[in-house]
Amino acid sequence: MKYFKLGKYNISKYCLGTWSLGSDREKNISYGTISDSKVNKILEYSYNKGINFFDTANVYGDSEKKIGNYFHKKRDKVFFATKVGCVSFKKKLNFSKKIIQSQIDNSLKNLKSDYIDIVQLYNPDSNDNNLKYAIEHLDNLKNKKKINFIGISLGQPSDYIKIRNLYKFSSIQCNFNILDQRVLNNKINQIIKKDKVKILARTILNFGIFTEEFLMRKIIKFNKNDHRFYWDLKQIKLWIKYINKVKLNSNRSIENTCYRFCNSFKIDSLIIGANNLSHLNTALNKNNDIKLKSNELKYISKIYKEYAKNKMIKPKIGMKLT
Repeated sequence: MKYFKLGKYNISKYCLGTWSLGSDREKNISYGTISDSKVNKILEYSYNKGINFFDTANVYGDSEKKIGNYFHKKRDKVFFATKVGCVSFKKKLNFSKKIIQSQIDNSLKNLKSDYIDIVQLYNPDSNDNNLKYAIEHLDNLKNKKKINFIGISLGQPSDYIKIRNLYKFSSIQCNFNILDQRVLNNKINQIIKKDKVKILARTILNFGIFTEEFLMRKIIKFNKNDHRFYWDLKQIKLWIKYINKVKLNSNRSIENTCYRFCNSFKIDSLIIGANNLSHLNTALNKNNDIKLKSNELKYISKIYKEYAKNKMIKPKIGMKLT
């Protein structure tokens, strides 16, 4: 396992995202139900493989409680990142001081800890009047040692350009995969490098769609307690069409190509998802660390530019931003 430095901490490059471990709780759907015993096996396996970084949120079902219960005796050996500002995927974002404090209190209780390593603002809008006060409150909690670092989980990478003026954030979390290369935009990338902010990349396999198992499906069907159920079928087919074009360029698995693509750039951490051990084995394959050659990166860039001409068809259900 490779590690990166944040302050005095050595953090695993691979971070386990826990949305898939939260089950269908509090009307915030994830990837369907999963047993507590299976969750514990995934957490145990991840930790034994060197992962000490776990990303969660209060809206990821009861994932905070699950990782808190499992790791409370190893708290000093793991690094937790959670989020504030989203009370439900079906409600408006709320960065009021009252909501922020309530969510911090709940997260501390769920995680069975007296501090949180990283607290991230959940997809904030730079025009939100409450945002400045929310950051001030989080900074006060940081001074009181309740929080070690403050970061942002971005709706889109370009949001960072404006929000960075409010605070010197330690990390940004954003989508990054073969068909979502927005964070590589020269203007955004130069600002990120200048600020020396850590990049935490999510959706490497695009909700599990960029996998061999998914691409071999003859019928695309999800349960209603799986958030992918609410994505437009046209959008899913569009992803499949273009990722298959990428797949034609090599004989390796599409998962391997996806991980190698992300590891070909200066990305501090890759957030991986798993609801069984095979997903972890796929993500932690040593071959994933090999960078792609320049000619393949050029080919992928060409495919991405073709894909990007299409307008994103957003899911029928999702977090309200205004």
